[in-house]
Amino acid sequence: DIASVAGVEGEPIASNNMPIEVGNAETLPEYSEALRGMEPGQEKEIEVKYSDDYGHERLAGKTVRFKLSLKQIRAKELPELNDELAKDMGDFQTLDDLKNAVRGQIFRERESEARDQAKAKILDKLVETHEFAVPDAYVNRQLENQAETLMRQFAQQGMDPRELKFDWEKFRESQKDRATKDVKASILLDKVGSRESIEATVDEVDRELAVAARRAREAVAVTRKRWESDGTMNRVAGHIRTQKVLNFLFDNARKVAS
Repeated sequence: DIASVAGVEGEPIASNNMPIEVGNAETLPEYSEALRGMEPGQEKEIEVKYSDDYGHERLAGKTVRFKLSLKQIRAKELPELNDELAKDMGDFQTLDDLKNAVRGQIFRERESEARDQAKAKILDKLVETHEFAVPDAYVNRQLENQAETLMRQFAQQGMDPRELKFDWEKFRESQKDRATKDVKASILLDKVGSRESIEATVDEVDRELAVAARRAREAVAVTRKRWESDGTMNRVAGHIRTQKVLNFLFDNARKVAS
């Protein structure tokens, strides 16, 4: 576990008790390299250069200095690979059964990722070929949604959004083009959905509702009441409809290509 402090454009960010798995594919290489050989109680400063397309816009393209303070080291103990492990992992009789299931899952995940990338390219092309103005109010609403999402992400990482000194004007300026593109995409998807009579069905929304209720460990009726009161029901229905429209565009793009 480490405690880290980063400076982004002069604003300090603190994150305490953050677990880091050295060598993990999702761990920044700079972290893994710095932590190897450290002992609990030691501190070290490193610089990390984030790529321009990094997922968090506030860090994208930035070089950030981190102060790492190692609190403790934990070793991951891996079980022995055998048929008994396979049986413990689920409805598998042998280790080969488990390996085949894992291979199948990896293939499906890669296939899904490839489909998502293809859909994104189709949507980008759709926006590029339809030039039209969008109301500033729509763009501002999209920017506010993006800012709220960013704040939630920081909160999930253990950072207090109230201490970040968020510069709304700077954020708005840097993200306005992206927000405008997202609004155009949303408008175009809505028009395609209307033209093709694509809607989210009651059964589709109810399935999402049931999954959410199980996760929250509450009755479906309780989740439904909350969703209806806070607008989640409409947002879920809209998300389902958007995905169905994207699937429609992807399927028709494949037919044209073939």
